[in-house]
Amino acid sequence: MSDILFHREDYPFAILEEFGLTAQMILDLPESVHLRLQRGDFSPLLPIKIEQPNGYTRCYAKFCLIETDEGVNLLFSPKLEQLDLNQFSEEEKQLLLSGKAIVADIMESNENDTASSQRIKVFVQIDPDTNNVVYTPSQIIGRNLSSIGQEFNLSEEVLESFWKGKTATIESDIFDEDQPVELTIGIDLFSKTGVMVVYGNAEDWDRAVRLQIPDYSFGNDGCWVKKNGLLSYVEESDFTEEIEEALERMSQENQEGNFLEQSEQIEKSMDFLSSTRQQTR
Repeated sequence: MSDILFHREDYPFAILEEFGLTAQMILDLPESVHLRLQRGDFSPLLPIKIEQPNGYTRCYAKFCLIETDEGVNLLFSPKLEQLDLNQFSEEEKQLLLSGKAIVADIMESNENDTASSQRIKVFVQIDPDTNNVVYTPSQIIGRNLSSIGQEFNLSEEVLESFWKGKTATIESDIFDEDQPVELTIGIDLFSKTGVMVVYGNAEDWDRAVRLQIPDYSFGNDGCWVKKNGLLSYVEESDFTEEIEEALERMSQENQEGNFLEQSEQIEKSMDFLSSTRQQTR
């Protein structure tokens, strides 16, 4: 079949086993799942088991296969868990409240003894829509960063900077050897793989990743209004003075080209999985 990109003998079983997914478990997946994997799509959520110094962390994640210069690798898309912000130091809180994704130590209940707990490293970020603190074990995002590091030849210093919420801007000819482009890479747990690659500099990355549904989204017959993270719909006949003023401001911004620039930035935004497929297929 022309859309088959990988074969079962290509599966990186050694990497999968590091995350508790044995070759037997993978090969026993339904045929429909293998077809998705062989096309480069994501698996369903699977149980992940990660060894820690004092036990194991269990979570769920999807994965997909990618092609690199070193052979077939994989990317994880983790299911996020929630935390209490009070677990963190003041410095960590400030980074989180500014929208950064960071690595921190948290206390997690042991798998077989809920009365005791173990300290583990995780990537943490605040959901801007709900203000919930979410996390995933650092090994999952670390695996994805390893793949990115190979693809873009990132140094250990750059990779370590991601753990502190920083981004990295590089020049890359991954798409066209004759025309290098500026790319910025950073951690965003709410992207598919937890790692976002965006055309442009750090400001472009922030604008693309932090972009949310605006307070006022105008359609043909009404407007979606966001207040306190919640959306409500207002028909045109019920527009308030506040909504009318927002419509006027948006019209002026459109004329100045700001809205078009923002839309173009969204289209340029991409995660590493998408960029890899464009390069390797």
